[in-house]
Amino acid sequence: MLLLLGAVARAQPAPSRAHRQRSITVTGYPTAPLPEVRGAKGIGITFHFDGLIREDSIKVDESRIRIVDVGRKSLLVEPVTEPRADQPSEVSVTFADGEQERAAFRIVPHPSEVDMWIEVMRQTEQPSAVCQARIDELRARCGAQSPTTFRRSGLLPNRGILARTFERYADTAGGLVSEGGASFRGGDWVLLDMEIRNVSGQPWAPRVATFKGKDGTLVTVRLVTAETEEIAPGESRRVWVETDDPHAGAGVFFTLEVSGADGRFLRVGNVELAPRMREGKQ
Repeated sequence: MLLLLGAVARAQPAPSRAHRQRSITVTGYPTAPLPEVRGAKGIGITFHFDGLIREDSIKVDESRIRIVDVGRKSLLVEPVTEPRADQPSEVSVTFADGEQERAAFRIVPHPSEVDMWIEVMRQTEQPSAVCQARIDELRARCGAQSPTTFRRSGLLPNRGILARTFERYADTAGGLVSEGGASFRGGDWVLLDMEIRNVSGQPWAPRVATFKGKDGTLVTVRLVTAETEEIAPGESRRVWVETDDPHAGAGVFFTLEVSGADGRFLRVGNVELAPRMREGKQ
């Protein structure tokens, strides 16, 4: 009887999960938590994007996620193992138009639902006044005791520490030009100090930044601050970007993108980091 009951229990079908279609808005901010997508083994998930995507940029854990099909604006993936809450799989892709370049998602389990169609939209609205005030408050708090503070006060010189300079870089799509700058490297931080000229007819206020290696490695940005709140048309101001120290395999050449409150951004593609100090050296 016990053997019979055990066989019946094993023969019971797994509970069905409701198939869902929904939309997800991605912000493009590297520090924002990844949106969660509910998945299940053997059930395909279609992502439909609001812009063209780069097929060669798609990244998945191939031992857990299978790429079924890729379109100009779509991606179909299928979990080959059951998603785990403690070790969610990640799916990421890069937009081809350069707007909010990367979109990434975490595939997680759900007891009763599975997402089969995800409409992916990029955030176009600017942060509210309350949200922006909170960002400014956190920026000020983070900058109270940081390498940026020392650089602004003149206590972090160009000579006598590990530093590299990078040359002028013109990217006039947003009416902004980098007049060159310097990178500094500490034990666990990197500081970029550069001068940005506003060649457009509108003021520009730097707000956020992304810092990416040539291999696509994204580095956490701790702080973005400028000499003045805004850079007026025809003027230039110093802008400081403080980040975590990239891992050793990320190389020394990086691309920095600084975005303004109005959505315009400056992409600087020739940033060279200072080398790491060798152990035993002071």
